[in-house]
Amino acid sequence: MSISEIADNKWELEASKAPIATPGGVLQILVITFFAGLFAWMVVFAFQGIFGARRDSLADQYGRLTVDGKPAPAAAPASQ
Repeated sequence: MSISEIADNKWELEASKAPIATPGGVLQILVITFFAGLFAWMVVFAFQGIFGARRDSLADQYGRLTVDGKPAPAAAPASQ
């Protein structure tokens, strides 16, 4: 190996190290951690919405509303 190849390899080795001791490196770590946490938060709430307890929302009440916007009276039990 020539001297220029050895110098080039040393430069490549130094360039491949993450700059975690610099303010820019710390900021990168914080930003990636924030976005990873945000993604995990969204996934957790998505799974809670899919698999969690069912709640009666306004969309579920839409079919039971009357003209004045109040829920329709409960139907009387059928007599036999």
